[in-house]
Amino acid sequence: MVVDCVSNMILQDGQMVDATTVDIPQNAVVIYDVLRVMDSVPLYLEDHSERFFKSFLLSGREKPFADSVFAENILSFIKQFGLKDGNIRCVYSIAESTQFLVYEIKHSYPTAEMYAQGVECGTFQGERSNPNVKQEAAVKTNAYKKIAETGVYEVLLVDMQGNVTEGSKSNTFFVKDGTVITALAEDVLCGITRLQILDIIRELQIPLEERKISLDEIAGFDAAFVSGTSPKVLPIRAIEDRKYDVANPIVKQIAQAYDAQIAQYIQEHK
Repeated sequence: MVVDCVSNMILQDGQMVDATTVDIPQNAVVIYDVLRVMDSVPLYLEDHSERFFKSFLLSGREKPFADSVFAENILSFIKQFGLKDGNIRCVYSIAESTQFLVYEIKHSYPTAEMYAQGVECGTFQGERSNPNVKQEAAVKTNAYKKIAETGVYEVLLVDMQGNVTEGSKSNTFFVKDGTVITALAEDVLCGITRLQILDIIRELQIPLEERKISLDEIAGFDAAFVSGTSPKVLPIRAIEDRKYDVANPIVKQIAQAYDAQIAQYIQEHK
């Protein structure tokens, strides 16, 4: 049985099967992606497809099938399962044999209160061995343990040089004197939401810096937010004992623009 699956059916290599009959071997190499479905539309499907196959390239593996197969499987699962809203996970597992799975996973979307009041985050010493490969990693498991132990919404990863890179399941942005600051692309898993937000920031002509961010300097930032499939653009109220302005106008402007972009995407792909 696939541990994180919450649907009673799984699309396995193009065929819908009973979820209880499917398993991912413990020794399998797992390359995956997570998509959000809104009003039966998988958001930014084309971008997710590109990132999924990029993970194979960066990990030195051959592309397992054509781009069209990825999209067809995602759309087939949504249609056959009748999913209207939620998160789906697509997994390519490599062991003695390979399989491509698509199934629904548990989701936790921020509440209206979280968007209004912001969330608390912690920090965690850890870094992905290959940040741009969407592959299961021990650092993610350990970060999730700290989240469970401390009750924070997210933990921000700090590398061996003392730089804040990204969240365990999100990307991180800071605001200082009207400028948005975020980590270098090569140091993080470049989430699809992150890419969309960077485009929005440029379109809005908001000053942007992509650079190393020392843990020591984040106390001096005005505002901060995380981005991701589930949170979209979510203000940070505090990182441990450092407080931030959740009503920062730049954060609000970016969040509103991203929500409008999602609405337009859904309208165009229904």
